[in-house]
Amino acid sequence: MNQPLEHYISNTARIRSLSSPSIQDIDNAADYGTLLRDNFITIGQLARENRNILAEHLFPFLEEGTSVSDSDIKGLGDFGDSLLDAYTLDNLDPAIHAEISDRLLEKAEHSGSVKIYIQQLDREVTACYTMQNITQRLKSFPDIAEKYRKRGFAAGRKLLQYLEKEAFFSLPDNECREIVLINARYLWELYEGSVLSEEECRDNLKQLEKALALADDEEYRKRMPWYDWRHHTMRTLQYILILPEYNNARQFPKDVLDRIYTYAGKMNILWHEEPEYYKELVHENEMMVLLLRARYLCGKLSAENYRHNLMQLYNTRDKNNYELGGMTMNLMLPTEYILTLNRDHLTEEDKYQINRFYRDALNYAFHMSGRDSLSFMLEFLSHLLDCFIEIPGGMDFNEMCLNCLGALHPPTYVHSIMVGQIARCLCRHLMKMKPELFADLPMAGDPDAILSFTYRAAVCHDFGKLPITDTIMVYGRKLLDSEFSLLKTHPETAAELMRRHVSTRPYVNIALGHHRWYDNSAGYPEDLNTKELPEKVIIDIVCCADCLDAATDSVGRSYNRGKTMDDFIGELKEGAGTRYAPYLPELFDNKELRRDLRFLLQQGRRSSYSKVYRQLKDLTDQSQLYGDEPM
Repeated sequence: MNQPLEHYISNTARIRSLSSPSIQDIDNAADYGTLLRDNFITIGQLARENRNILAEHLFPFLEEGTSVSDSDIKGLGDFGDSLLDAYTLDNLDPAIHAEISDRLLEKAEHSGSVKIYIQQLDREVTACYTMQNITQRLKSFPDIAEKYRKRGFAAGRKLLQYLEKEAFFSLPDNECREIVLINARYLWELYEGSVLSEEECRDNLKQLEKALALADDEEYRKRMPWYDWRHHTMRTLQYILILPEYNNARQFPKDVLDRIYTYAGKMNILWHEEPEYYKELVHENEMMVLLLRARYLCGKLSAENYRHNLMQLYNTRDKNNYELGGMTMNLMLPTEYILTLNRDHLTEEDKYQINRFYRDALNYAFHMSGRDSLSFMLEFLSHLLDCFIEIPGGMDFNEMCLNCLGALHPPTYVHSIMVGQIARCLCRHLMKMKPELFADLPMAGDPDAILSFTYRAAVCHDFGKLPITDTIMVYGRKLLDSEFSLLKTHPETAAELMRRHVSTRPYVNIALGHHRWYDNSAGYPEDLNTKELPEKVIIDIVCCADCLDAATDSVGRSYNRGKTMDDFIGELKEGAGTRYAPYLPELFDNKELRRDLRFLLQQGRRSSYSKVYRQLKDLTDQSQLYGDEPM
């Protein structure tokens, strides 16, 4: 790997850390705002350097028709491996890794080197698994994840052709043989996150059973004494027990669940034979979750006893463990608990535990700042949001999402608050200028209700970005086409989540339409006609507020110097009647409006960053106040 690409890696790691700084050593809100501004100045410098590095040392190799030598394949492959590690969860730039892998695979296949080809097939499976895990958070867009799943299976099945004994033992070295053996179990994780047909369910388990049987094959063991067969066996059993996660979301039939239960017993016996060795692979509490779930799903444990046992494990979790096992205990376990509840008949204990889970999850997310395992944490958090239950008097979905934005990405939280304030300001002045525009609203005739609705709707507008927080945190380069496609899903993702809950349901159309142009000639979603929606005027106001804040903010939303409000007004006039509502230029001619907006863009933004600080500080204080607070 050349030195510039090494700089890209270190720069990207530093950008990730700078974008969500810890407040542990910050004493007041003003210092926090200063820290963020200073950090994003540094991010801007690092980002410019990164863009130049990619333009000169990577993108030319990814272009069609460019010659790529074996040494190029190795160097680019090593660079890609440094950007992503599916085993340690250190994911700095999975989208670039996937682009590199896709480009190199064809070159590796025709390189004439079996070793290079096997290494690249392995890299491709890892790249696709990671991108699948990112994209499957978008429940409304299963085709995106399916694309990576199919691509990964295509590479993986080519790898497994080498598992036949004659081909396997003729491989050039032990590294190649180990890659094939690892993928014999790892490949089938590509089924994760999808609802399977009965045939796919059976195939999923069957293939893992084949991988497990390799450890009992005397010829493989005899000719590969150096290979860690204990690790292979335990990891394969773990993958088998993971199959029915999230209350059997993949829909395995009863007989398959019964077989999984038998493997749970084998895993338990094996683990206790050498606990000192196996606890490095699977922590005992993590294993207990797997065993309990297997018992519950095959009918050997009641839902009530299952939840009781889960809570006992939850109370002993390590709240500061951000490895995969720690995420299982802190985020997946609460989701498993919630999924067993009858939403229509919640007990007081159920309500208490649910609110406790949400508070703890926010605290866990807050302490995530600067860690490289964000992508995997978002996978678990997305499941928790997906099964969210609103309880009167408890934390509602609106509050949960806002707190998540503040904990995971403060600039997006501030942007949400700013868009709310700007939209409310625009709405107030527009009601004076053209009150007839608001006649179709359900709360027409009540100015205070209209202003409240506008503010609340605007604050919610970006909730669909939560599942793809790691994508919006890409500061060191322009978004790839694949990433921009993900970003364009956020209005529909927000609408899908928000329409389920009382606190956010009224604002669904605003979240859905805020990136659609006034005349519906462009923007997204492409099939949405906002003129048919009763909240059309609010959508147009929020669209304008969103663009104004994004254009003038130099922290978080971009790493370039923000534009002036006059620059934005020029763009507004140019796009009036197409992108923007035709009445907006006249509105912005109002001196009082411009005065109010300038205040919001300066003092209001500083106040918003202070609010983030107080919110994060409250999360820390609540954690210290309540602790685990077991029943």
